[in-house]
Amino acid sequence: MKSSVFILPILRSITGIVTAALLSLTGSGTTESAEPAFQNRLSLHDALQFALQQNPNTLLQQQQVSANRGQLLQAQSQFDPVAGITAARTRESRPLRRDEATALQLAGISSVEEQIIDTTTYRLGVDKWLENGLGVGTGFSVTAIDDSNQRLAGIPTQTSGRLSFSLIVPLLRNSGSETVGAQVAASDAELAASLLDLLHANSQTVFNTTIAYWDTVAKRSRLDIALGAEKRAIELVNEMRKLITADQLPAAEIELVIASRAEKTAARVAAEQALLDAQHALARQLGLSRAQLAALPVPEEPLPNYDGQKLEVVENRERLIVSAIATRADLDADRKRELAGKYRLAAARNNLKPQLDISFNLSYGGLAEGAAVSAFDRAYSTGRVGPAFTSSVNLQWPFNNSLARGNFLLQSAAYDTSTIRSRDLEASIASNVSALAAALERSVEQLLEGREAVSRYAVTLKNQSVKRRLGSATLLDVINVEDRLNNALFNAVQFQQNYANAIVHLRFELGYLVHKHGDRYDVRIADLITPEFRPAE
Repeated sequence: MKSSVFILPILRSITGIVTAALLSLTGSGTTESAEPAFQNRLSLHDALQFALQQNPNTLLQQQQVSANRGQLLQAQSQFDPVAGITAARTRESRPLRRDEATALQLAGISSVEEQIIDTTTYRLGVDKWLENGLGVGTGFSVTAIDDSNQRLAGIPTQTSGRLSFSLIVPLLRNSGSETVGAQVAASDAELAASLLDLLHANSQTVFNTTIAYWDTVAKRSRLDIALGAEKRAIELVNEMRKLITADQLPAAEIELVIASRAEKTAARVAAEQALLDAQHALARQLGLSRAQLAALPVPEEPLPNYDGQKLEVVENRERLIVSAIATRADLDADRKRELAGKYRLAAARNNLKPQLDISFNLSYGGLAEGAAVSAFDRAYSTGRVGPAFTSSVNLQWPFNNSLARGNFLLQSAAYDTSTIRSRDLEASIASNVSALAAALERSVEQLLEGREAVSRYAVTLKNQSVKRRLGSATLLDVINVEDRLNNALFNAVQFQQNYANAIVHLRFELGYLVHKHGDRYDVRIADLITPEFRPAE
């Protein structure tokens, strides 16, 4: 069916204008954003680009990704090798016992009343906890002891070196990689979830920005309709005044057309305010400042047009639901958090056990008499003996174990919560996809009926105008039909906006809006204006 000239400005097709456009955002996690450089018009491509660079929700999620990277590093730090260096020097002074003083006097040494022992120690060690719970370490130390009494007896400084190896084996608590590495595994899952959240946040930004963009376009079209109606009403008032002045019409006829003009003016004022509100909402999605808002042009791209293509969404509803459940980034993120909760719950369950550790130490030592404390090689290699072996058992058994039991309850509740949330989201996605598929097809029915109404009212208005000139219709009849035509035009814009929103809403629910390729997030403009729903490659 042919459309009337009244709806051509609001129903023109945009097929081929932006179908090849590709919008990319590098997901580097930076909060630096480009200053918008608006031209005379704001395309959907430009609006999405600004939004993905500056929308606060996207920027906040980028910071969350950075925070999760930091948490992962913190969790991995427990397995970092730790090097320790110790340098110590002590002096111990004590009075001599009577037998020690007598022995020195017999040796011809008198006037000695105290013993002075200087001890210098250097130690270098490296310790590391392994992801299976074992603790390993090695250390090398040199100790020089200078005893004043021994020096009087001709015994030089005793410089010894020792190389040791240690092993700690946990048998109950903190044993096994699934327990000890739980925090790292959970943090890694949380990081993966935050990256998926960033993908979903970008999808939400694209969705909200597109909806706001189409709303601004629709409000602009409604303002154009209101301006046209007001202009025609003013022209009719002027025409009536001329006819009244020429005594061709009674003066009372002017009241009706003036009232009609007043209604049209009020509708135009409301349409101007609605457009301003829509522009402000769009500016918020773009992340614009108050100063940048003044430079924001009115979007000029027309709403997507329905060209009669077969949709095939309701009959493919089950396939789309399965695809959405496999594709939705927020659902995948919830599953990652569920996995993280499972790791933490396993660790919490292990910590209910008492701690039982076995420690082993193996060492070799040497002694270089008279050597300086800096003679590391001599202190260890001279007269080396070994190995010396030490083992010990350490048991810690808290009676109430309130901390571990409380943490277990906390992690159990957190895991159950994440499981409930992911299952609820999966059910919500299935329900929403089914409803939105039907809504898209109904929006097409509304759009076609809206076009039909505009076309019929346009013809009727022409007929009523002819009948009025012939005297078979009144001025009220013409005004009533024109009011109905104006309402039909407003409705046609609303129906076309509903159709445009239904496309992007269903695509968002399916998880097809934004696609991640490496460190880029890609949006195909054609996806926002065409009702074809196939998973991206």
